[in-house]
Amino acid sequence: MTRPFARNAFAAAALAAIASVGAPTASDAQTISEIEEKGTVTIGVLTGIPPYDTTDSSGQTDGFLVDLARDIAADLEVELEVVPVNNASRAAALESGRVDLLVAHMTATPGRAKIFRMTNPYGAYEMRFVAPVDMELTKLENLTDKRVSVPKGGTQDIAVSGYDVDGLEVVRFDDDALAMQALISGQVDATAAVATVAADVIEKRGLSGDFEVKEDVPIFTLYWSMAVRRDATELHQWLNNFIYYEEVTGRLDELHEKWIGVPTPGGKLPTF
Repeated sequence: MTRPFARNAFAAAALAAIASVGAPTASDAQTISEIEEKGTVTIGVLTGIPPYDTTDSSGQTDGFLVDLARDIAADLEVELEVVPVNNASRAAALESGRVDLLVAHMTATPGRAKIFRMTNPYGAYEMRFVAPVDMELTKLENLTDKRVSVPKGGTQDIAVSGYDVDGLEVVRFDDDALAMQALISGQVDATAAVATVAADVIEKRGLSGDFEVKEDVPIFTLYWSMAVRRDATELHQWLNNFIYYEEVTGRLDELHEKWIGVPTPGGKLPTF
């Protein structure tokens, strides 16, 4: 027979366990109602990729992705907490529960789809090589015995690492900005970068006579998706609806024009 004291102790422990679950936090919010109860949506936003991101007068992250995050929070009718992430840290931030979702320029690769739920795309980009103006780069073979920088774990890393070019060395950095800086400082011969980002860096830093985006060897054109944890099915569907509405109302083009200077590349965004 179970003693009354033991029964009471067990009941107290059970209540304590239930209480410890409590209100949802940034680490466990999964459903819309949980986020509403928490009162905040915590969004991981990729940094280090101007003109898509910048820093405002108070030192806070701002830009295209932050404006999208603001729209998400406004439509959810909750406060926004922005968590800056880079290519190397963004997946871990979502897996660990540090953020509720990512608006971090992630391409919905089959590998990522095994780990996260990836939304329909909210934007597109063209990936190109960037190299010195006087470097010939009209075919892949021109990269023979060259060092090319990429952001570690990014789609550039996957693509360039797969090239069958003799002596090609892929040099990995934590984010796009560091990969670009490696080119500018002469650590590598070329870098793989988002064309609009690279062009912005070259122009703003007065490097037009030194470096250029190479158009003759396109790497790929891909699309960015948001990401949530695998069990966040309701949030995933809500974000798909959000992206659809942002596109059909012209809001995505408006934000792209505001920060990048051109409408969203590629015309109508695909769905899947």
